[in-house]
Amino acid sequence: MGGLRVTLNQLELLVSIADRGSVSATADFFAITQPTVSHQIQQLEQELGTELLRRKSRGMDLTEAGQIVVDAARSIIKQTKAIPGLVQDLKGLVQGSVTLGLSPVSPVSTHHFPTIYQMFRNQYPEVSVSVMEEGSAELVEHLHDGRVDLAIMSLPVLGSRVDITPLWQEELVLIDAANARSDDQPKSLAFFHDRPWILFRAGFGLTRTVSALCQTAGFDPKPAAEASSLSAVIGFVISGLGVSIVPREAALEHQHAGRVKILPITPRMSRIMALVTSSDAMLTPAGRSLAEVIWNYSRQQEHPEVPASASRRSQLFRH
Repeated sequence: MGGLRVTLNQLELLVSIADRGSVSATADFFAITQPTVSHQIQQLEQELGTELLRRKSRGMDLTEAGQIVVDAARSIIKQTKAIPGLVQDLKGLVQGSVTLGLSPVSPVSTHHFPTIYQMFRNQYPEVSVSVMEEGSAELVEHLHDGRVDLAIMSLPVLGSRVDITPLWQEELVLIDAANARSDDQPKSLAFFHDRPWILFRAGFGLTRTVSALCQTAGFDPKPAAEASSLSAVIGFVISGLGVSIVPREAALEHQHAGRVKILPITPRMSRIMALVTSSDAMLTPAGRSLAEVIWNYSRQQEHPEVPASASRRSQLFRH
C-alpha cells in the first residue's frame, strides 16, 4: 500500500483559497493559472478521498473536511517554513522574520514597542519584524492560523491552546474632558454610574476589563459611544461625550496637553499584560529571540510588580 502523496504546494494553495475566498484570487497571488490551481486541489481531494471545497455563487467555501485539512495545513506550513531558521540556529545564527501581535487599544505599540524593537534589532539585525494590530479575539485566532507568531495581550486571554507569560501590570485610569467639573478627592468607580461612558467595542481585552470593573462596582456602564482605538475613545472624551477607562500611559500625554483630566479612583485599577503564543506550534529561533527580548525588557521596567500567582515563565522560551 503506497504512502499518502500530499504536497506542501497543494496545502498552500488550499489555505490560500480559504483565506482569499476563490481560485482566481489564489492564482493571482501565486502568479499561476486558475486551471493549475484547480488541478492541484483536485489531486489533493483524490489523494484524501473527500471533497474539500464547495462552490458558492461567489468564490468557494470549505467543507467540514476542508476546514480540518486547512487547520492542520497551517501548522505544517508554519513548521516547514521554520526549518531554515532551525538550521541557522544550529549554526548560531538567527535570521528570518517574526510577526508580533498587539492591541490597538493598548499603549504597547507606542510606549513599549519602539524600545523593544531597538533592543531586538541591536541583537538580531538579520531578523525582520512585523506588527499586526487586532483585538484579543482576533489575535488568538491568528496565533493558531500562523499569521502571528506571538502577541502581547491583557489577561485573561479567552481561548484554548495558548502559552502565557505574564509581563507587567498596567495601571488603568478614569478620564474626563479637561473642562469637566470635578474635585481632586478620590472616589469609587460607583460614583460615576450615571455618567455616559465611552467604551471599546467587543473583542478587546480592555472591553472585558472595563465591564468587570464596573460590574464589581455595582453597575453596568451606559454607553454614549463605542470605538476600536485608543485615539478614538480619548477623542470622544475630549469632546465631552463621556468618561472612559484607559491605560495611564496613554492618558498622561493628553492630560499634560490639557485635553483630558485623570480622575482619582479608589481602589486603583490595573490589568496584567502577558506574552502569548499558540501551544500547537513551536516558535522559530527568531520568535524565541523576540520573546526573550520582550521578557528582558519587562524585567527592566518600573511597572508595578505582577502578582506572584501570575508571575511565571511559560514554555515560550523552550529550545
